[in-house]
Amino acid sequence: MEKGTTHRDTFIIRIWRDEGKPGWTGRVQHVGTGQTALVQSLDKLLAFIEHQTGELTDTSHKGLK
Repeated sequence: MEKGTTHRDTFIIRIWRDEGKPGWTGRVQHVGTGQTALVQSLDKLLAFIEHQTGELTDTSHKGLK
């Protein structure tokens, strides 16, 4: 990517808790491709996003666990 250019991607993320089950479930969709994934952890969510956009270079998300 050239210096000064910006690449943007859009995702739709839905998160819910199923009654009687621990944790949460989420569905993430990359708007540009329509690809979706069901996720049950932040790591899986980030892995999907990285797969769609390329590896994240900012590791500050590690503190969100």
